[in-house]
Amino acid sequence: MSEAKIKARQDYPYVVARAGGKLPRFRFQDVGEAGEDAERQSQQRPGATFIVMKEIARVSTPIPAANPPRRSAEPGDHAPRSPGSKGGA
Repeated sequence: MSEAKIKARQDYPYVVARAGGKLPRFRFQDVGEAGEDAERQSQQRPGATFIVMKEIARVSTPIPAANPPRRSAEPGDHAPRSPGSKGGA
């Protein structure tokens, strides 16, 4: 079963991005503000297309721990010890 977490976006869900450009940097509370920003940016870059998007959710999966937690000394946790290089019993 997946451990992915889904979180709904409630505040500032709108973003504006240039088609083929980098990820958006600013968020807007409503579609009107986002549309105005897209229009302003399109006037600064004639010929470019700007996309107004609404983020509906974020999905993430936690990175597994590098070393899983160990159990406290239970039988079978330790490999048998070798007698060593000096002989021994």
